[in-house]
Amino acid sequence: MAVSLDLNTFSVPKLQTGEGQHDAFEHLNEVLAVGHIEDVVRDLLSKPGLFVYILSVFPDAASMRAKILDAFPTDPQILQQSFIPPLLSTTSSFFFSLPSDVFHGDESRTIGRYERYNADVWPAMAILSSIAFETVTPRNSMNARFKERKTSVSAHDVTALRKLNIQPPTDSSTAMKALGDVVAVVLQMLKFYLTLLSDPRFMDQCKDVFFGAGGERDEEDSGDVLPLAYTQTPHLEATLAASDIDRFGEWTILMANSATKDLLQLRRRDAKMTECVLKRIRQLSRGNFSGNNCRAFHGPSHGIPIYQAEVLSNLRIIYQIDCALDDDGQVRDLFLFVKIYGIYSHKQLDHVWPWLSQLLNGRGKVYRQRCTLRESAELGGGVYRPAIFSPRHEEFAVDQSPVFVHDDETNEAYLNGPYYRAVRNLYITRIPGLIAEQEVELPFQLTTKEWQVVRCPTSCYVIGRSGTGKTTAMVFKMLGIQRAWEQVSGVRKPRQLFVTRFPVLAAKVNEFFTSLVESLALAGRTRDELRELRSQVRNAEHQEPPMMNPMNALNYRPGTPQKFSELTDHDFPLFITFDQLARMVAADIQVDDSKECACPKFILDKVISDESSFVTYSAFRTHYWPRICDTFRSTLARSFGPWLVFSEFMGVIKGSETAFHSPNGILDRHTYVDLSTRAYPVFAGDRHSLYTAFELYSRLLCKKYSYDMGDRTYAILKALSCNPLKGQPVDYLYVDEVQDNLIIDTILLRILCRNADGLFWAGDTAQTISAGSSFRFADLKAFIHRTEAAGTMAIQKSRTKPEVFELPVNHRSHSGIVNCAQLVVKLVTDFWPDSIDTLQPECAMFGGPKPVFFAGWPDETFPFEHFFSGLRASRELGAEQCILVRDNAVREQIRKQFGDIAVILTLEASKGLEFDDVFLYNFFEDSVATFLQWRMVLMAHSERDIPLPRGMGGSPHSVLCTELKNLYVGITRARKKLYLLDHSRNSEPMRELWSKKGLIDVAPPGTNICQYADKSTPQQWAAAGHKLFNACQFQEAVHCFERANLPKQLRIAQAYGLYEVANSTVQTSERQRAFLDAAVAFVQCAGEALDTKKKGFYKEAAECYASADNATMAAEFYITAGDFAGAAEQYRKAGCFDEIVQILDRHPTEIAGSYRNKLLYICVAVHRPPIPLFSSTENELAYLESQGLNEARIDLLESVGRFLEAAEVHLGLGQWCVAIECLLKDQQNPDALQRAVDLALESLWQECSFDQPVQAILQNKRSDSYKVLNCVQAIPLERLEVSRRGQIRFFRAVQQTPFAEEVYQLGEEFCSRGEEAMALMAFNVFSSQLAAVHSADAGEFDNFLRRFERYVRLLISIVSDEIPFRATDPEVMKVFGIVPSSHHNYSVIAGTFLHRPFEQNRYLPTEINDLLKAQLQAHLRKKFEDENDASRISQAFSTQCPYSIMHDRHCGRQQCNQQHERGLYSNAASYNMIINVHLQQIRMSDLMFSAVGSRGDRLSSMTAALNCLYAAIYCPIFVQGSIADLDWNFIRNAAECIRVVRKWIEKTIEYLKPTGQPPNYTNYLMSVIRVTSLHTAFGGVCPLQEYVLRQGCRVSYGGQPFKVIGDNVSADIVACLTGSNAIRGLQALRFLLQNGVRMDLLVVSNFAEEVCRTFVSSLHPSGNSSPLHGLLVPRGWIMNPNKPLVHRDTIQGFLRCLLRLVNILRSGRAHSASLVCKLSA
Repeated sequence: MAVSLDLNTFSVPKLQTGEGQHDAFEHLNEVLAVGHIEDVVRDLLSKPGLFVYILSVFPDAASMRAKILDAFPTDPQILQQSFIPPLLSTTSSFFFSLPSDVFHGDESRTIGRYERYNADVWPAMAILSSIAFETVTPRNSMNARFKERKTSVSAHDVTALRKLNIQPPTDSSTAMKALGDVVAVVLQMLKFYLTLLSDPRFMDQCKDVFFGAGGERDEEDSGDVLPLAYTQTPHLEATLAASDIDRFGEWTILMANSATKDLLQLRRRDAKMTECVLKRIRQLSRGNFSGNNCRAFHGPSHGIPIYQAEVLSNLRIIYQIDCALDDDGQVRDLFLFVKIYGIYSHKQLDHVWPWLSQLLNGRGKVYRQRCTLRESAELGGGVYRPAIFSPRHEEFAVDQSPVFVHDDETNEAYLNGPYYRAVRNLYITRIPGLIAEQEVELPFQLTTKEWQVVRCPTSCYVIGRSGTGKTTAMVFKMLGIQRAWEQVSGVRKPRQLFVTRFPVLAAKVNEFFTSLVESLALAGRTRDELRELRSQVRNAEHQEPPMMNPMNALNYRPGTPQKFSELTDHDFPLFITFDQLARMVAADIQVDDSKECACPKFILDKVISDESSFVTYSAFRTHYWPRICDTFRSTLARSFGPWLVFSEFMGVIKGSETAFHSPNGILDRHTYVDLSTRAYPVFAGDRHSLYTAFELYSRLLCKKYSYDMGDRTYAILKALSCNPLKGQPVDYLYVDEVQDNLIIDTILLRILCRNADGLFWAGDTAQTISAGSSFRFADLKAFIHRTEAAGTMAIQKSRTKPEVFELPVNHRSHSGIVNCAQLVVKLVTDFWPDSIDTLQPECAMFGGPKPVFFAGWPDETFPFEHFFSGLRASRELGAEQCILVRDNAVREQIRKQFGDIAVILTLEASKGLEFDDVFLYNFFEDSVATFLQWRMVLMAHSERDIPLPRGMGGSPHSVLCTELKNLYVGITRARKKLYLLDHSRNSEPMRELWSKKGLIDVAPPGTNICQYADKSTPQQWAAAGHKLFNACQFQEAVHCFERANLPKQLRIAQAYGLYEVANSTVQTSERQRAFLDAAVAFVQCAGEALDTKKKGFYKEAAECYASADNATMAAEFYITAGDFAGAAEQYRKAGCFDEIVQILDRHPTEIAGSYRNKLLYICVAVHRPPIPLFSSTENELAYLESQGLNEARIDLLESVGRFLEAAEVHLGLGQWCVAIECLLKDQQNPDALQRAVDLALESLWQECSFDQPVQAILQNKRSDSYKVLNCVQAIPLERLEVSRRGQIRFFRAVQQTPFAEEVYQLGEEFCSRGEEAMALMAFNVFSSQLAAVHSADAGEFDNFLRRFERYVRLLISIVSDEIPFRATDPEVMKVFGIVPSSHHNYSVIAGTFLHRPFEQNRYLPTEINDLLKAQLQAHLRKKFEDENDASRISQAFSTQCPYSIMHDRHCGRQQCNQQHERGLYSNAASYNMIINVHLQQIRMSDLMFSAVGSRGDRLSSMTAALNCLYAAIYCPIFVQGSIADLDWNFIRNAAECIRVVRKWIEKTIEYLKPTGQPPNYTNYLMSVIRVTSLHTAFGGVCPLQEYVLRQGCRVSYGGQPFKVIGDNVSADIVACLTGSNAIRGLQALRFLLQNGVRMDLLVVSNFAEEVCRTFVSSLHPSGNSSPLHGLLVPRGWIMNPNKPLVHRDTIQGFLRCLLRLVNILRSGRAHSASLVCKLSA
């Protein structure tokens, strides 16, 4: 039975007493003995602070820590549910809350990283677990779909994974591998925290957190101003020196690196002997120079004494009393100090010391006198104090040592002069380091210039060539500020940021800084702590250095923030690359980018999440340069390499200051061509060609949807101009090798630093390692100054001018190499002064041999064959000797001719590397510069100033500038010796110039390389191999490991070399073979590796086999590596499911739970194994459901015929179509069929609700509705209930055509069954054919109106509540997209008919009902308006054009909407059909007006409709028909139509009156004629005379020449047309013809016809025969019942009017041109 802790035993009062603490510990021991450690930890964590307190004071804490580590679950899924997450959360929060100054070395930054990692790791682990153990597809499509299956990760999950620098996995195998890496980091965190809890340093804090006595401390100071204590000189100087310890005197001890190594090796061999040596060193520090402590070597009497101090009988300390400036960097005093060269046995002493004594003597008499001066500290005691001197002005202007590195190899074993840097006042840190047997890194003795840089209180620019101490000064300044903060209480920690372009450099500087901090921290350790540290160091020595793949190694540090705003004080000092920093800033911008900025946002997205789209120089050379070369077969491709072209693209066209201020951050062609040739000389003569190439590159870039460094920085800067920087800016910014950045990158860096005096820019524009940089420090200073002054980027301007420092002293190479390189720099600055910074001449601290130039023998078949011949046999170059060549072809040529004789690198590959000896092979012969161009360098031999020759600044002479820079890079790769091998004519100018300057020695013919070959120890070869391996130079690393006799490392390098070749191979078959070769090599490495490293190599082999598409072999090695999920994945790809079952059967106890679940899933989902995995189907289903293996669960349910349950699982996954298909498989189950139909209808109604474009949705193959409808195509409709059957028929019909008669008939069926919502849906879809009725004839349009009226009346009935129609009815909810919400509320699906985007989507039942009625009423009005608009342009309402009838051709009027078909003549039937559609439209309009209420345009609509009806009844041409042809039998609902027209006539005449100002009487009279004519035709009672006699409706004749009765034209028209007085019609007609303007001639002609009809019918016979005999007249004339008596004068007057009208019609002329347009004929 498990025993739990009694927490009362651990109460605060009890633990504060000794007895209570004893009882608590006893109780804890008892529980630990019988209980589970998981339960114990959880109990301790349940009480705040108890766990950390117990771990810090519990006597058996070590045993408890071991149990915790043993209980650490390696299964990721179990780990997430275990006690580890709360344990890490508690310990991480505790240490993160402590002030930074309580930690040693790099502990504070580790705490910060782990705190953030702990917060981010658990969501990421859950995401990876879900991918790693996700389900696979059903077995019926396993083989086809498994091969294509890819894992998709949501954008949210991608963000969570990228917080840990984890790329989104593409499959479960990748996710499983990432999980293993994450679990390893979590275990590392746990060990780290448990170790800290056992450290006595934190015992008080652990007590405080539990007992509540700890005082709170403000860790973050809100102030932005840094304390001045950071930069005050006394603080910086004090913090760079450790405190003294007892027994050391006032003499400064400077120890060479060789002496330190001697001491460390001695400490490991003999600790007692080491104490004796330290005793002698202490005596020397106290000035005890007597007896055995001060025995001079027997050299020349005038030499500088070199002493030996005897330690016992066989050990000697070799030292010198030297004189140098005080180490504060100020030229004030010189002091004497003890310089220890090394510790040797008696046999190791040789002739080098007398030689050194004589060499030092060359510094002069004064120097010799000072070194031999002794000031006695006490009389006769043999103890002396260090003398101090006042230097002369000319002394030590340059800190240069007299040591000369001879070409005698025997001297180099003792003199590491060029690399000698010593310490003062920090020698005591060596002592703790010796005790701990740990190699420590000590601050160097800084030179005067370096001290000035460190002590500079303002921003500074530090310029110096390679090896001049730029980075050293930078690190020391960081160290001084860090140490000053540690010694000043109550101030905020300074945020110091170190930035460089290269991860290797950032890592090295970080390691150097950390080692300095840890070395200084050793001085405070106790001896017990040092002994424990020594045991750790000894254990580490037995471990082989790790060899991880440098190609795929991520820049991964646990807890590194993903955003700049997430940085805390614990993260600083921070050492980072510019690429990482840019991603962090971009991530913050992308989180909140609410403002409109002129920057391509897709670039910011890609910077964060798609590194594969970033075009580096390597990508440019591989994918873009070949295309450029193929396109431009000119000097651009032949004379300039990809490096120069890419640098011009990035550094000038995109990355320059001018480009930054250009649109889109790119120079246009005109601006680029006009750039200064002095500042940008390389392509000065080929800029048009170069820009054309750039345009091609840009097109390729857009096509690939990629971006480069210029695009990235420009996008970030533009975004920052709109959005402020998120997060706290840094206080100090250090940029190393700044010349390797674009100049616009510096503005981004400047924005990150809030302290205008905290900027440190260091670099050298003479050597550019990164492709793309192209600026000088002068450009940088000016750019920063102008940007600060402009204020556009919100950068604080410094009040103090930044300092500029030049570091001319090279500490890495000697004068022979430095002087040779300096001449090359001088040539560049002389000929191209604007291309690099002009500095004072560089000098070396040490002398050395001149470079040797070998001219060779040009008659040899192979150049320098005789020179290399000595290396054919057993001789070869050493580990620190390298042959530099132009390209890989030359390298392979040398190896083919002479074998693997040396490390051979190309110039490009050598950048960033250094060697003792360098053989620069055929640099000039393979140069793109011609002999004539190289001849230009001889002009530099003149001592006077040389003007730039004509054309020198442009191409092709600009090529020479680049070649000289490359030459400088090649020369400076050498530390000790440089050999130039070139017999070509191109080399003669430089060889002649160097010779005239006395800078090189020319080797005589017959020289053999053997005399220059070094012998290296296996340790040296091993170190060189690791250096080259980490630089991805695997072939050269193999060469080194072979000489080091390290077969394991050799084969590892070979394996990774093969892997590199395979990755770079494009052709598929060759790529597969290359991966197979690499896999075999990794298997061999695994066989030779230790057990802890075997799995890593086996995994590499498995991945190679997987890349080679050999899934079976990959699976076998995944199993060997213990990655059973990976093995299962490969077996799945191969279709070997029996093997998966065997894995499960053979390794039941060796497989972790998560892996077992993965295998169970594969077996259940894909391959039903003969081995029973579960006791019953229910158990198997329960397991699958608990594990979330839904697809396997579906497969099992379907296999046992439980389709209803399987469909529900599909629905839970959102797979509607698959669920329906699953249900339809169960043909015999009516419930399954009904459920399938219900699901289909539910899905269809979700997308195809009321007033949606249903047909478009149903015909869209990508829509869910299309897929669902296809699923139910085969359903037998006769088996369905009538309502469901009708709905399925409706959707099928609409998918075919929504205007089909079937859709309307379905609406009628729905109405007959009382399904008004469904009927409304059907009628609405049917009425959507309004656009199609434009070409319908009168009969077709009448048929449409008949059905449209049905729809309208249904809508009116619903809106007016004539029929019950509630929004809460299930049918109505389905049709209108209404869904029930909580608490009896309802909501509307977004995008549906009722949805209001900007209103709250929550309605009560009454509210949703009112909303439905209001929307349907508005919909009714909209439908009528659409139908009315359609009727206006429909052919059904138009008659034959009169002009077309008369002339049998088109009238030619563009706006004529009448019919123009030839030979088409109207008959009575067509005439009545047109009248019918007009009347039906009027009746429909009247119905709408009564339903939707009155509107402002109702009268105008009625008038317009009556005018159209008049034009249809009274046609202008007789063949079109006349009122005599009107047959009411042809009119549908004739009585109703007559009633409506009569009502409209009465309503129209009631409001009819002249309008306008002045009144338009003509239009008014035209309307009077029309309305009166219609009244005559339709009958009814209407007092027209009364209306026209009203005030305002009268129209006066206005002074006519004849007598007017009544003086009212409108009254006369009504009287004439109604038959009361035809004579008055003649008066009105005459008035219209004489005064009418813009009158409708059709109306006037009809009115004249009416008058004529009256007059003709009034004619009486005279004599026996009728005057009408033989006259053809319209039937309507004869039908006129009125027979008035008309005088002859009246008829004559009418004839004159008629003649006038005919003339108007014939001539087409009237008072307005528009008259003719009224009647073309």
